[in-house]
Amino acid sequence: MSAFLGPIHTWLYNKILLQDAMTDAIVAFAEEKGWADGLRDKMASRYGTLETGNLEDNINTDNIHGWLQERVSLVENRLAYAVTTLLEEDPARLDEMKQAVKEFGKKRSAEGTITVKQAYEHLENTLLNGMPCDRVNQLVKDEPDLLSYRQAVEIHGPYWDMIHGNVNHYYELREALIEGMFEGSDVQYYHTGNQEYELRSRQ
Repeated sequence: MSAFLGPIHTWLYNKILLQDAMTDAIVAFAEEKGWADGLRDKMASRYGTLETGNLEDNINTDNIHGWLQERVSLVENRLAYAVTTLLEEDPARLDEMKQAVKEFGKKRSAEGTITVKQAYEHLENTLLNGMPCDRVNQLVKDEPDLLSYRQAVEIHGPYWDMIHGNVNHYYELREALIEGMFEGSDVQYYHTGNQEYELRSRQ
């Protein structure tokens, strides 16, 4: 990455913020349900919290890459810890959590007339998949009504493994998020298996 703060850094930080907002939505939902029991404070004590305010006011410009990597790890750890902790008490909570995440996704929707290419770009601009240099997703097919891609790197699993969580919970929640984002749009999202995905035109 560049030694100077540029659009790619803002782009990445916005994705970091969005994932942390999703975690916050899950915790807020758990608090409403009476499940949380000090979870928010435990997360803050264990991992810290993101800074508030503008990126340019907080980032260490002497180590932009390292600073952003630390924030990627922070929000990945917070999500894994929150979900794993909540599900340890009752695995059946996952379905309700998925619905809460779907509602969160609807607020960041790509509804209306969009192409599969635009849908893919929306996902790339929304979902946190490590640093840009990790090159997590790879396009497989790019046609007017069908775009397929695969996740070439398991970027999320290590965070869940560290706390003996199940990374499949991450992927189930992510699919709920995507369902919410594309509800009412011209594009349908499919997980075709083995970390491979398709975006198809509904028309």
